Parts: sequence; structure tokens; C-alpha cells
Amino acid sequence: MKNLISQTAVVVFVSLLIISCKSNSEKKDDNTQETTKVKELPNTFELKELALHPEGIVYSNKTKKTYVSSYFKGKIVTVNLEGKMSDFVTDDDLVAVVGMAIDETKNRLLVCNSNSGLSLKSKKETIGRLAEVIVYDLTTGKKIKTIDLAGLHQGGHFLNDITTDGKGNVYVTDSFSPVIYKINANDEASVLTNDKQFEVPQGAFGLNGIVYHSDNYLIVGSMGKLYKVSLSNPQEVKEITLDKPINSLDGLLLIDGNKLALASNYFMGPKFDEAIYKIETTDNWTTAKVTNSFKNLAGVFPTTLTKINNDVYVSYGYFGDLINPKSAPNDSFKLQKVEFDN
Repeated sequence: MKNLISQTAVVVFVSLLIISCKSNSEKKDDNTQETTKVKELPNTFELKELALHPEGIVYSNKTKKTYVSSYFKGKIVTVNLEGKMSDFVTDDDLVAVVGMAIDETKNRLLVCNSNSGLSLKSKKETIGRLAEVIVYDLTTGKKIKTIDLAGLHQGGHFLNDITTDGKGNVYVTDSFSPVIYKINANDEASVLTNDKQFEVPQGAFGLNGIVYHSDNYLIVGSMGKLYKVSLSNPQEVKEITLDKPINSLDGLLLIDGNKLALASNYFMGPKFDEAIYKIETTDNWTTAKVTNSFKNLAGVFPTTLTKINNDVYVSYGYFGDLINPKSAPNDSFKLQKVEFDN
């Protein structure tokens, strides 16, 4: 009996020890989880630089930096998660840097180089004609190559936005021509589609934002409308029927396969409330509804959207300042978190 009691006491002691160790281990795990939580991002990242006028923004999960293109200065800066801004590319060949895309499989940054006549390095002979995609190393900023698209289509040119499909293919919109270009995995360029639905009056901006959908099609915006472009049959271009009109559109961002964020801004003509819209579909982007809007904007002329971790951010271009000779140069730009109600 005494031995039994002794054995029982040992068993109880060991059991308590195991439970105690397990409890301490779980606490350590909990503490570890708390210390590895993703730091909440600020509502705004300040971009303090005179006349920067950002247009394109894109975040890299690999480098943990946001790449920001300067429309006016023709350069690219980076902003890290602590908000520190640094010059990344200061290439003399860059005139107006517009849309950008990242090909992380090849560690490349692809940028649209255009000229509308409003940038610091603009030259008269290339206004409405410059149409280059320039490729840089995502880590070092070293130039890899320049791909000239101007000779693929007769007409005016303004390369505006760019996207990749994860298979090495790149797609580019041209605001001055009704054309979407394709650059394949071997960097060979061609016209993907040339569609009358994308035609606009001379001097107007047509094709703009573009995103790739994993169901093998593109969603592009032009003059306040959205279109679905099949990649298996690029001549199949169908307007996406929206439940309400949108005044204009610029950058697009797929939040997920059925949700899209869209930046709406005005440049000239009657003013309207600028906003970031959330658009959702239930039929694979045959039709869609505007389900939410974000109008608490921290700047003027929202342009491009990117996702940093799980948050959507927008840049502000203040482009009206570039055409108003009485406007004082702006030295304060920002990236702002977009917070929809739901």
C-alpha cells in the first residue's frame, strides 16, 4: 500500500510537471505569435519631395518596398514599410514614368515610359510618340533592357498601365491608340488586340488601368467603362455591364477574383467627387455592381492602387498643378490606405 502510494505520488508529480511544462510552452508559443504579428501599417505614407507627382505604385512582397513612379521628374523612388523614401532609378531615358508591374519570378520591375508634354524631361519630338517598356532589376535598379512598342501600331502613343500574368507575359495599354500590347516570356512584343470600342477622340485618354485575372482574361478600363478581354481569343472584347455609371477611371486592382478596386479622378472639365470604388461580380465579370466607395481622400487626383500586405493603398498625382501656371509647386504627396465600410 505504501509502495502504491509512493508510486502514485511519483505519477502525480510527473504529470503535474508535464502539464506545467506544456502550459509554459504554450505561453511561449503565444508570446512568439504575438511578436511575429504583422505590424499595422500607417494610414498614410508621406512622400516629401518637390514636384514628385507620383503616378504608378506597386508593392513587392520580396523586397518589402513600394515602388513609386514620378510622372513629372521621370524617375522611380521606393518607400519601405517604415516610410523611408529613397531614389531607386534616375535614368536619363525616363521621361514620364506611368504604370509599373513586378515580375518577381525574374526579379524584374517593368515600367511604362511615355511623354504627354507635361514632364520635366519632355522633348517636343517625342510628345505622343514615346512608347517604351523599360525593364529594371527589382533589387538593384540596374537597367536590363528597353522594349520599344511605337512601331507596332500607327498612331499616337501614351503607354499607361501594365500587368503580368505570372507566366512571363506582359500586357500594356495605350491611351492614345485603341491597342493592348503583349510582350511574351522571350520579350517579343506584338499587338494583342486592336478594338474599335477603345477608340477615343484625338487628345483624349482612352485605355488606362489593366489587371490580369487567373481565369485567363484581362480587365481593362477606358473612358469610365470596364471591358473583359479573353486571352484565348483576344478579339473577344466585351463590355462589363455596371449597375451605375462611373465618371472616369484610372488604376485598377483586383482585391480577389470577384472584387475590384477602381480609382476615379478628374483632370479637365466639370469637377466631380473623386473616389475609390469597390466593384463586385457574381458572374465572372459579365456584369458587376458598385458596392462601396471611399471618398475620404487625403489628396487630389487618385491614380494607381496597390496592395501592401492585406491593405489597399492609393497614390495622388495632383496633376492639375502641371497644367495650371498659377499653381504653387507641391512638395507633399502621399500614399493613403483605402478603408471601405465593408
